[in-house]
Amino acid sequence: MDVSEVSAEASRGTRQRLDHVDAMRPIKQTAVISTHALIYFSPLATSFVAASLLTVTHFSRDAFLFVSACMLAYSYRNSASVAQIPYWKRRFISVGLVYVVWTIIYFPLAAAKDTSTFPYFTIPGSAVFSHQGLHTFFFNLATGYYHLYFLLVLLEFYVLFPYIFWYLKKYPRSRVPVVAGAVLWQIFFPIAVRRNWFGFVMPPKIETRLVFSYPLYLLGGVVCAFYLESFHDWVLKHQKLIYFSTLVFAAIPLVVDYLAKHHVYFRGVIVPGANPFAALVIPYDCCAILCVYLLGVYLVSPERSARTRAITSSGSEAAYGIYVSQMIWIIILQAWAAHFNLYHRVAWGYLAASALVVTYLLGWLFSAIVARTPLARAVVGRAQLPWRTLWPHPAHDDDEADFGEGPLNLTDR
Repeated sequence: MDVSEVSAEASRGTRQRLDHVDAMRPIKQTAVISTHALIYFSPLATSFVAASLLTVTHFSRDAFLFVSACMLAYSYRNSASVAQIPYWKRRFISVGLVYVVWTIIYFPLAAAKDTSTFPYFTIPGSAVFSHQGLHTFFFNLATGYYHLYFLLVLLEFYVLFPYIFWYLKKYPRSRVPVVAGAVLWQIFFPIAVRRNWFGFVMPPKIETRLVFSYPLYLLGGVVCAFYLESFHDWVLKHQKLIYFSTLVFAAIPLVVDYLAKHHVYFRGVIVPGANPFAALVIPYDCCAILCVYLLGVYLVSPERSARTRAITSSGSEAAYGIYVSQMIWIIILQAWAAHFNLYHRVAWGYLAASALVVTYLLGWLFSAIVARTPLARAVVGRAQLPWRTLWPHPAHDDDEADFGEGPLNLTDR
């Protein structure tokens, strides 16, 4: 795919698609669901394999933020500035509104209790309709329920983006120093907040919800957008190096974790463990993002079958709905697994893998159906689609793709 063919049209403000970037969306959602399936269905505290898999799937959050920042900057890079009114109108509809709606949806589900009768969980009204329940709701709204904090961080970035874009646009020579500074901040900020360098210790939950915890991926994404064609060519040219580096950089934090668990002395801030901000995982996360980019290019290549490209397109369209709805299916699956004693009857690997597949398929079906109802805008962040487009079908040359709008859509003007 030649990125320049798309960028030539960017200044006209029409709907722009980068098919290979769209193809990254279902891949990243699979990694996100894998993380949550491991957390809910594997013995992370006692299994080194399960903990290692969690380490290598955590890159999905950084990939989400990197690509979202890159595509947002790409959509504006031929503009002198960001028009605030249309910018915020779109940000609120595609992300803010969806965030509020899903915070409301998850509020009662988070209070669910296991029961012995179908559907094997119940939502206690006393925990929802009470003063404490109201406090919990507003706390979740402010801090982001479980995985929804991805969107909260993105909203924080949206506040800063017009100023970041203006600066990098006006001072192009500052782009490399900005990325270098972001690398240093990405390494030392987690250490600083854990060692009380700022005069306080930041709880991990708060750290994950601050835009300042992800400067490398957000600022790096914006800078990459200015050189997207060169970035694209470099990634394709160095595929083998990227694959090899990913394997090496994945092995390093796993080996350190293994040695630390077997009483080899390492300082706590070096050992990755359950810390997704550990410096040792940064090289792996960056390489993993490039691997997902390459896989996106592979999936939309003309060499792939029409059916493969249609399925990839359908997964891209449903990705936003899959992401926001995934915890509904995981909560239900957890209740069922507990009721039928599956945690003791089925090996955790099969259980987690099954949860991944079922969650993804249910999320896809949910997103595909809701996207064709009047609830589409508020629930899955996109315009309503006709029912005739429900089943994936090979696209014709004259078809215009209309994907889920979400953070990766380039229609910003």
